Amino acid sequence: MFFSENVGLQNVYTPLPFEIHLVFSVFATIILLIQFFRKQRICYLLATLAIDATLITHFTFQNRTAILALEIIELALVAGCIIDIAVAYVKKKKKLHDKKEQEKLLESQQKEREKREEISDRDILDKAFDSELNDLDDSQN
Repeated sequence: MFFSENVGLQNVYTPLPFEIHLVFSVFATIILLIQFFRKQRICYLLATLAIDATLITHFTFQNRTAILALEIIELALVAGCIIDIAVAYVKKKKKLHDKKEQEKLLESQQKEREKREEISDRDILDKAFDSELNDLDDSQN
């Protein structure tokens, strides 16, 4: 059938026929570009380039220099993806930590405000009858 067609020399780098490899590459490119535009992360573009670069193996699989260059490029693109993911993870973790610190600060400020209001409420209640008590003290003298 489609997988068993005679293709001449066998491409050991991509065992699928070119047409199937092209379909998979186009599908992956569309998905990764959608993700890039949604999330604005460079790793999606790097992954797209890495996937699309594998198509070169169908045309130069007998040229060892081209395959070696492709391997180096692929490793660099994958390393770029890993670095981008790690940087995003660290930024997200720092943002979460800063948010928690901000929440703790706001919470402590709120508790301090409530404590001051509680004291001022107590003072108001204590002073509410001071003038009447002073008047009683004055009238008894």
